Amino acid sequence: MKRTLITLLALGALVTSAVALGERPNVLLITSDDQGFCELGTYADFADPDTMGAWKIDKHREIKDVTPQRAPIEVCMAAATKCMPNMDGLAKRGLRFTDFHAAPTCGPSRAALMSSRYPQSFGAYTNDEFEGSGCIGVPVGIDLPVELFQSAGYLTGLSGKWHLGKDPGQLPHERGFDFFFGFDRAHVEKYGSTRLLKNGKPTPAKGWLADQITDEAIEFLGMADAQEKPFFLYVAYNEPHGPMPDPPKPYMDAINSGCKNVDGYFGMIYGMDFGIGRILKKLEVMGELDNTIILYGSDNGQARGPYVNNFGMKPGRFFGVPVPGNGPLQGCKWTPWEGGVRVPFIAKMPGGVTGSSDVLVSMLDVMPTLLDFADIEIPESMELDGRSFLPVLKGDDLAERPMFWASDSQMPFIDKSGERSKALAAKYAERPKHEIRSGNFPPAWYVRTEKWKLIGWDDEEPVLFDMEKDIGETKDVSSQYPETVRDLKKQFAVWLDRQQPPVVFPMEQFEKFEAVQ
Repeated sequence: MKRTLITLLALGALVTSAVALGERPNVLLITSDDQGFCELGTYADFADPDTMGAWKIDKHREIKDVTPQRAPIEVCMAAATKCMPNMDGLAKRGLRFTDFHAAPTCGPSRAALMSSRYPQSFGAYTNDEFEGSGCIGVPVGIDLPVELFQSAGYLTGLSGKWHLGKDPGQLPHERGFDFFFGFDRAHVEKYGSTRLLKNGKPTPAKGWLADQITDEAIEFLGMADAQEKPFFLYVAYNEPHGPMPDPPKPYMDAINSGCKNVDGYFGMIYGMDFGIGRILKKLEVMGELDNTIILYGSDNGQARGPYVNNFGMKPGRFFGVPVPGNGPLQGCKWTPWEGGVRVPFIAKMPGGVTGSSDVLVSMLDVMPTLLDFADIEIPESMELDGRSFLPVLKGDDLAERPMFWASDSQMPFIDKSGERSKALAAKYAERPKHEIRSGNFPPAWYVRTEKWKLIGWDDEEPVLFDMEKDIGETKDVSSQYPETVRDLKKQFAVWLDRQQPPVVFPMEQFEKFEAVQ
């Protein structure tokens, strides 16, 4: 069983929690969007230039000069270490998780977060079920745990990205949130968007989107203060997800690397962190900072990189994602590799511990933990897949349990006409699927325990990694541990049998997964 490394135990006589005093504790949940595992100072110890697993990292190691487009590794790493001073400060007073898992893409990840259920349990296997007209999102018939906070007398609010459906009854203000500002899609324009909503009605954009998300979150806190209610606030920033226009100049100046690309990318993250600092200051003024549990994490790993041209750029502008990105982790967003699913996650709880924990937890576990913290009972009828990791925040252990995933191709083969490109698909078909770590990604599944990770595809033997020794997934040990492979395959088959058939995922592909035994 893994342990939490504690530098300070803030329990008992040291700090008396608000819960112990009988007060109503508050909740602040913050998510970033496509933020890499090492894209903040708190995880800088994982960002070793010699072990970075980013796609085509050797090309980045060759960069020696700072230009407007790119910079050497050490310049990028310095930018990453100073782009989130507020969260780095909060992490020192809280607990850093080093084995926290999300889904490979934002729709399924946010569905797991908000429902505390595997999205496959309602037939959602990829972003396709969460994007565009007719998407299922999280079906209306599934009760969301946030509704329990609302029923318990909490004022509930969301400022930012939803991405879980926009049909009647699916928007946040219809599903347990008293207040909603934001949008329901993977991303919107960072300036001047016409897609923003406030409690279901169109609302104008004002300045840079991340600043407006912060403004609306602070407005919600003012409402809670005026009504003297405990609050549940979910702030879902869209940074550093594309499109990637320059953030406001003060945020770029705060990075000041000499490289416009690096300043723009990490300036987006800095601006988000600046907003988080404003929210924390508001809590302090309200007298609620020490009565609030604060959780922060990314919805999935960094998208591609380094310096892969990202969507949303003007023609001819070379703007990409610098290192350190996902640090030593292989793969990126859309993939089953750790670079797609292992994300930064920080928790600060009144009366909690500080330090670092390598306990295996995931997005599924967030809402049960918050409800446990607030002492709100979860009815059995909700049938949640997640569990509370509150004991870890108190310095205790959790029993081991496996995690699972299955998804269709995470980036369809698209040509300029918008149709699937047979030529591009054929190109990727020539490569072994376990070698595809960036680009278009084939359907995949995996099983993860604290020690092992088994990744499989439809027509290849799965690969096995010892996660205690090899978080970079560099050495396949399946031939050395055939019994472990068989056991994990059986566990996956049992899990998949409990899920619903896919809504969009082709059934012939799904049937190949069902054949895994």
